[in-house]
Amino acid sequence: MKKNLLYITLIIAFVIEAVLTLLCFFKPLKAMGLFGMTYNSETAFLGYIIAWFCLLVSVLIIFALLGLKNNNNGFKILIYILGFWWIGLGIGIYIIFNKTDNLLFDSLKGLLLIVLNYLYAKEKKIRHY
Repeated sequence: MKKNLLYITLIIAFVIEAVLTLLCFFKPLKAMGLFGMTYNSETAFLGYIIAWFCLLVSVLIIFALLGLKNNNNGFKILIYILGFWWIGLGIGIYIIFNKTDNLLFDSLKGLLLIVLNYLYAKEKKIRHY
């Protein structure tokens, strides 16, 4: 059960990150609008950097999914990294930009990943390094 919930959470996170990646690369005007920014020559570079970060996170999620599928011990560390990444992102965006939607969405997604990962590893008696 915990493994299935972990899969579902990671797949949902992957879909969201993949859509953001594609938007940032191919529809930067729309992507920047989602972030509340206007797209111009000064913000085009930032949009490009955001696209590469989203791509990196998408690839990390794929590695986490593959590790989880193959019961590779390294997957749990990667899931913890992703979880803390989203918690930090949500809290940071809330503190700096006062956007509660990011706080709730990103931080809860990260917290859910961390808790499910911990419970699954505990159930399977996988060591936490």
